[in-house]
Amino acid sequence: MAIATLCGAGVNTCYRHAIQDGMPVSMVTCARGLMTLGFLMPWFLRAGPSALATRRPWLHLGRCAAGTVTFLLQLLAIAWLPLADAVALISARPLWVLPLAALLLHEKVRRSRVMVTLIGFLGVLLIARPEGEFSLGTPAALAAGLGAGTVLILFRALARTEPAPRVMAWYAIASVLFWGPVTLWGWQTPSLFAVTMVVMGTVFAMMSDLCASAAAKRAEVGLLAPIEYLQIPASAVIGWLMFSEQPGWSLVVGTGIMLAATLYLVRRGG
Repeated sequence: MAIATLCGAGVNTCYRHAIQDGMPVSMVTCARGLMTLGFLMPWFLRAGPSALATRRPWLHLGRCAAGTVTFLLQLLAIAWLPLADAVALISARPLWVLPLAALLLHEKVRRSRVMVTLIGFLGVLLIARPEGEFSLGTPAALAAGLGAGTVLILFRALARTEPAPRVMAWYAIASVLFWGPVTLWGWQTPSLFAVTMVVMGTVFAMMSDLCASAAAKRAEVGLLAPIEYLQIPASAVIGWLMFSEQPGWSLVVGTGIMLAATLYLVRRGG
């Protein structure tokens, strides 16, 4: 899960470079789907027609829908906010995962867990509006965190019976079918640098998905959740080195509150 999280920082960095170089967001999402299918082609050829066969099509479709919306919101957040702030807000996913797990997986909800989760969201608010300023990237990042929590729950449900390449293939096909027409309608020829960044970002994304799938088969959601906070300091360093962004005190304090709340929830059976 640690490797998956650090690969996620690579995904955000590469795709942000591509967007800042002029590649439309719709083209980034469609290109990711096409490249993922290209990388999976050896698996398709080896597995044959049964590669996509599944008894859980509705669960796959739910994961595709949640993943498509979440990825779009994630791209908008990293384009509109400082990288570390966007990642920190998106990384509130564990605080969303635990209530979602209680709702969808029928885990028992204790009063202490509700209170600590609310405290954790105070850290989110601290990062979102440190000086009363507001950006459209903030709601996009928060919604991306909620969507990512839903994706993780669905990913875990699928991991019980579905191989990771099949889950990735379904999502890639859905991305191409959804974003392909939009990309063709507003086509803009991308630069070589932007294409290179999307290729690298897609490689990081596939590595992240494979590692997350392997982790989901071996550990509970609550155990995996705190590890995702590794992406925040990694993104802060990347933002400082590559984008000359200076992380503020609110990022450090808010992240500390979120991490403490998540660790408490995990230790209390979250």
